[in-house]
Formats: sequence, structure tokens, C-alpha cells
Amino acid sequence: MENTNNLLDKTMNIIKKYYNHWKKHPVLKYKSPDTLKENINLTIDKKGIEIENLFNEIEKIALNSPKTNSKGFFNLLVGGEILPAVMTEMLTAVLNNTMHTYKSAGIHILIEQEVIKFLLKTVGYKNGDGIFGPGWSLTNMISLVIARNQKYSSIKKSGIRGKKLVWYTSDQAHYSTEKFISVTGLGKDAIRIIPTDNKGKMNIKILEEKIITDLDHGYIPFYVTATAWTTVLGAFDPIEKINKLAKKYKLRLHVDAALGGWALLSKKHKHLLKGIENSDSISRSLHKMMNIPLLAAVLLVKNPNILYENFNEHADYLFQMDEKQLNPGNKSIQCGRRNDAFKVWTALKYLGENGYEKRINTEFANAKYAVAIIRKDKDLSLVLDPEGINVCFQVKGKSASKICEALDKQGLIKVSYWRRRWEEFIRLMCVNADMTKKDIDNFFKQVKNVKI
Repeated sequence: MENTNNLLDKTMNIIKKYYNHWKKHPVLKYKSPDTLKENINLTIDKKGIEIENLFNEIEKIALNSPKTNSKGFFNLLVGGEILPAVMTEMLTAVLNNTMHTYKSAGIHILIEQEVIKFLLKTVGYKNGDGIFGPGWSLTNMISLVIARNQKYSSIKKSGIRGKKLVWYTSDQAHYSTEKFISVTGLGKDAIRIIPTDNKGKMNIKILEEKIITDLDHGYIPFYVTATAWTTVLGAFDPIEKINKLAKKYKLRLHVDAALGGWALLSKKHKHLLKGIENSDSISRSLHKMMNIPLLAAVLLVKNPNILYENFNEHADYLFQMDEKQLNPGNKSIQCGRRNDAFKVWTALKYLGENGYEKRINTEFANAKYAVAIIRKDKDLSLVLDPEGINVCFQVKGKSASKICEALDKQGLIKVSYWRRRWEEFIRLMCVNADMTKKDIDNFFKQVKNVKI
């Protein structure tokens, strides 16, 4: 036990040093891979290493890791932190419960059920179900597999066998689309990429035209994805209009609400997802706007039996006790599974719905404040008026990519750029609810003044 206490003390000392370093240096100064390899011993040897030397290397790694929760990180769709949830994430690794049976996970099965129950309520699924998975992309893939199997129940046993199934999504959908459609056996030719309007929303007229054309040519439309908050432009596809077409042509409607789903907790902004309760399934990425540690992705389904129907397999050596509701391995593509719901439950329990509504409204308000700065500054230009918290803008006469690279390498700000059609622009993400107006002021100061 003395050794355990010693290791725990060493670990906590590293964490404390990280937070102190984080406060003084909110952005990690760029170091090349060669420099890092030279200064930190990453080589795995035959003989192992003394514990003191090991923790010295671990400390170096911690202090040389990008600080995604800092006030200088505007780069991705993650950021900020709910500290009790961070502590729970650490505890999850210590407990190491696998979430396939109640026998193995105990109370953690009940925690996951409670979180899923809450999420179903927020989207308006009165009698649905859900399952946590190993990432946002894979929850979308699971939804696609379900839609494929529901169109032809024989596929699960006999395979696709030449069926010309087609799926519709927008040109602003997540890039993982073309990855996981290959895994499902459908092939990339089964995707129909629907153009978007000048705000980044799926063009409904073209969607229907594509469906009709496919039907005329013997294809089998079976699935359509609406994106609630696109990755770059922050656009919300018109869910109600897409749903009408889905019902008309008998397609399953999936809503990729990885980002936008949390707007449902805000009375002020939930209108952006109007009609989401009429979808068949929804994917959520709770580690984004919720500001909790990676990963926490969940698939929600309206039909409470559909997960079991598609993924239940007999395994008597595992499922030996309790009813199926207590053994979620029966409805998951995985067997062993982390308890990602624990940190989600912690954050929700700590803040409550009201606390999260306040944080979500703060994120939207910060984006609005950033837009106001851009509109007033003659050196800045807004690409489009955002619906969400993605603020896309340009610095007149300067390259967005060169600005972002300079900010990163000089250790000032981490932010990304993108190109749409012929335009290159900076994408400011206001996902960290702990950001203040002062932090946003500093962001624009650095962006305008950085030497490139």
C-alpha cells in the first residue's frame, strides 16, 4: 500500500504541475517531433525503467501536451472542462469496470441508464433507447448499419448481395462518412452528396430530385442524414423538411447532432433543432459543448427494441445473470466498453439542467460578441452570420493558413482555418463556456498582430 500511495502522490504532483503550467502558459509553444524525441525518452526497452525515471518522463510528456482546455485553445470542437467530471474520468480508470454486464459493472449500468434516460427526454423520444460507443463517427456508423438491416432483414445473415442501396447526406457532413460506409459493405458509390446553400444547409430541392432520379434508375434509397450543426460553418440542416421527404420516400432519418444536440437544453436556442423528435436516430458527442473529457459519444434510437434486434448475440459464458436491460452487451457492437457515462452523469448532476443552459447560452453569447467585433473592425471580414458558435472570418489582405500556422508556432493561440469554394478563412470555435469577453478580445489582438 505504501508503494500505491507513493505512486498516487507522484501522479497528483504531476497533475498539479500541469495546472500551474497551464495557468502561466495557456498555449503550448510549438516543438518539432525531432525536438520532442530528443528531449523525452520515448523508446521502449527490454529491461524497463526505474519508477523515478519513468515519472520524470511522464511529467515531461504532460508539460509538453497541447492544452485543449485552456483559454488559448480555439482550434477544435472540444475545450473547457467541468472539473468534477475530470476527476470522475480519472476514477473511471481506477475502477476499470467493463460495461457489458451488470455482474461486471454493477451500479455503473444504472448510471448509464439514467444518463440515456435524460438524453432521450431532451430530444423528445418518449420510449427510446441508447448506447454509448467509442466515438462520434462510430455512433453514426451504427445508425447506418441499423438502417441497412431494417431495409432488408436478410442482410444481417446473407449480406447485401447486389442490392443497390443509397444514402443521402450533405457536402458539409463530417468527413468520416466515406470511411465508415466502406466498412458497412455498401461502398462509396452508395453515397449521394447533396449540395448546400450559401449558409451551409442541405438543399432540399436537390435532395428530392436525387431521390427521384435514383428510384427511376433502380436504386434503393434507404437512409438520409441531417446534420445539426456542421463542423466548419456551424449550419443546421432543415430537419422538418428532410423528415417530410424521409417519410414520403420511406427512408430512415438520422440526425447527426454531435454538436447541436446540447442547444436543446437552452430555451433560447433549441428552435435550431425543431423537428428532431421525429427522427429515427440521433448521434451525440457529449465531450464537445458539454466540456467534459474525451470520449463520450452516444447513439439514441426511437425504437426501444432496435438495438437488441440488430446486435444481440448469444454468449452464455457472459450473459449468465439478470434481464437483458441490465446487460447492455446485448445491444452494443462492443463487448468490453468503458463507462463513459459516469463523467457525463457527474457533470449533469453537478450543474443540473439550469447550469448547463447557462453555459450553452454563454457559448452562443461569446460567438455573438466575436461577430460584433468583426463587423466593427475594418481589417476583418465575416464569412457568414453563424447560427451556432463557429465564427468564420478573414483578415483582409492576409492568408488565413499562414496566420494560424504563425499563431501556433509562436505559442500564442491555437485556431484552425478552412477553405470553402474559393475562400480561405479562420474558424473561431467558442466551445469553451469558461471563455470571457477579455479572452475573445485577446484572440483578435493576437490574430491581427501576429507576424507571418
